[in-house]
Amino acid sequence: MTGTAANQEPTLRQLMRGNILVLTVSRIIWSLSMSVVFPYQSLFIQELGGSKPVIGMITALGNVTGMVFYPLGGYLADKSGRAKLVGYATMLFALSFIVYVLAPTWQWMAVAIAFQQLVLFYMPALNAIMADSIPPGARGKIFSLTIAIPEAVRILAPFLGGWLIERYTLVPAMRMGYTLSFLMASLVAVMRIKYLKETITNTGFEWNIPEIVRGAYSDVFESVGWIRANMRGYSLIAMILVFTGSLVQPFWVIYGIEIVGLTEMQWGTIFLIAGIAKTLVSFGVGNMVDRLGPKKCMIISFVISAPAMLAFPYSAGFVSTAVIYVALVLGNAFIWISSGVFLADTIPRNVRGRIMAGLGQGVSLGISGGGYAQGFILFVPSMLGSLVSGYIYEINPMYPWYLNVVFLVASLFLVAGLVEEPKTAEV
Repeated sequence: MTGTAANQEPTLRQLMRGNILVLTVSRIIWSLSMSVVFPYQSLFIQELGGSKPVIGMITALGNVTGMVFYPLGGYLADKSGRAKLVGYATMLFALSFIVYVLAPTWQWMAVAIAFQQLVLFYMPALNAIMADSIPPGARGKIFSLTIAIPEAVRILAPFLGGWLIERYTLVPAMRMGYTLSFLMASLVAVMRIKYLKETITNTGFEWNIPEIVRGAYSDVFESVGWIRANMRGYSLIAMILVFTGSLVQPFWVIYGIEIVGLTEMQWGTIFLIAGIAKTLVSFGVGNMVDRLGPKKCMIISFVISAPAMLAFPYSAGFVSTAVIYVALVLGNAFIWISSGVFLADTIPRNVRGRIMAGLGQGVSLGISGGGYAQGFILFVPSMLGSLVSGYIYEINPMYPWYLNVVFLVASLFLVAGLVEEPKTAEV
């Protein structure tokens, strides 16, 4: 084989197969349903009697419950296998939507959100199986593909959610949306159970429950030690971003409606525009990450996001809000893809499940529709951010975004000084 042939990059058709294809298709189906309701969930909690501090506390409660089982998920992902764990836990997640559909008060929503976070202990296995299945050098391209294709398919979903709310009023429309989420999530669970293939070899693992629990939680200290030795700078930046993202994440739509004066339909239109923009830029962002490296692209994210985050509280109407939100979506694409590539390149395959249980698959900026960023190390700052977010918002609705800008600027300098890319990417 010639040197040119050996170094030839695989095509998208060659890469988009097996587990990558299954996970991408399931994410498409998932995003179709979740994007109808998720952007308006805070409004739903308010309508069921929850105050703004309650919205933050419910999110914090979800973080606490999620933190409990994440080490167990990471341990099982590395020891027992990843594929079946992902499939059956996804089915449990789907069942939680029944509570959303029937919830008469915000307290029932709190139960549903806590249960969802509890069963999301499979996320380390999902993140690991994705990283295992993508060859080094193509990770930016594939991570961007797993954003761009679902985004292209779900572009109309938030707009549909806004239309349903305008047509049927908030509570009936949200119950319709959660019913759709239950059906779609059940379909995703069946697909994952049937088609995901294992990426590690199970070498004599035994289902001894006391031993599994002991091993999972004793391994937390080993995982934290590995992270401190190898990824201290990145983990600090991830904790900062998760904290600041939690300050604003529940309140985009609320601020737009109560302060800027937008309608639910206009917010749906903004999500539509942002979805188109994310689809168009994701491929380019992924290729830039592969070409420039994740560190430079993280810096690009902060350069874009900090000014846009500062501008959002001064939005004067539909057009300015849309422009600012699209800029934030672009910055979010850079940080999500580059952080995901950095993690996959840095963490060895044999400990990937446990380390990703601590650090997640990547980080986002608290933008609706961003990637799922949680790990047990990130749950604490996320919980603290969620807990104080409603109180800060009630003091002054602009303060969460002001704080975000300060931490984004600080993160820019921390990335430049503390993040080091591995000399050779892990397979």
